[in-house]
Amino acid sequence: MTEKTKGILQSGVFYIEHLDSESLKDAKAIDEFTVDTPEGQGLSVYLKEYARYDECGREMRTYLVRDIQTDECVGYFSLKAGLISLNEAETIVEDEKTGKSSTVREFDTLPGVELANFAVNSAYISAYPYLKGTGYVIFKKFIIPMINKAASYIGVRMVYIYALPYDKLISRYERYGFRCLPEDEEKDLHKRLKPRYDASCKFMYLLL
Repeated sequence: MTEKTKGILQSGVFYIEHLDSESLKDAKAIDEFTVDTPEGQGLSVYLKEYARYDECGREMRTYLVRDIQTDECVGYFSLKAGLISLNEAETIVEDEKTGKSSTVREFDTLPGVELANFAVNSAYISAYPYLKGTGYVIFKKFIIPMINKAASYIGVRMVYIYALPYDKLISRYERYGFRCLPEDEEKDLHKRLKPRYDASCKFMYLLL
C-alpha cells in the first residue's frame, strides 16, 4: 500500500516529489548526486548550490526522481514558466498629436514551460546499469504529464530548453521530439530572450 502513495506521480519503477528545502532526506540526496560527464557539471552544481534558493524565491520548481523500491535519487528536473517571441518585425507608428513617425519593434509570443535543468544521477546509473533509457522514462512519465497538467489551467503551447551545444545531447533531445529553429530565427530569438547563463546553449522546442 505504501508504494501506491509515494510522491506526486509514479511510473512502474520511479516516483517524483517536489524538492523540500528543509528536508534532511532531500539534502542527503542532493549531497550524493553526481554527474560524471564534464559538460554536465553545471547541472550538479545547480542542484547542490542553487535549487533550494530558487525554490524559496519561486524562481524555479525542482523535482527529485526516486526509485520506488529503494527511495534512491534517480535524477532531477526543474521547470519554470516562460514564453517565446516569434515573427519580429518593425512597424512605423505615427503619433496622432505631433504627426511624427517612429519605428516600433513588434513580435508574437508563444506561451511555454522551460525545462531549465534535467539530469540523471550517475551514481544511480552505475549501480543499476541494466536500467536503460532512464532519462527518456523521466521525460515521458513525469515531465510531459506535469506540463500537460499545467496546460489544463493556463495557456501552454510548448516545452523548450537551452541545451548545451554537444552533438550527443542535441541528438538525445531530438529523439525526445525536440526541434531546433532555423539559424537566422534562433539568432533573432537569442537577441531578445536568451538568458545570460545560457549564452553558449542551443534553443530547442517541442510543441504540445
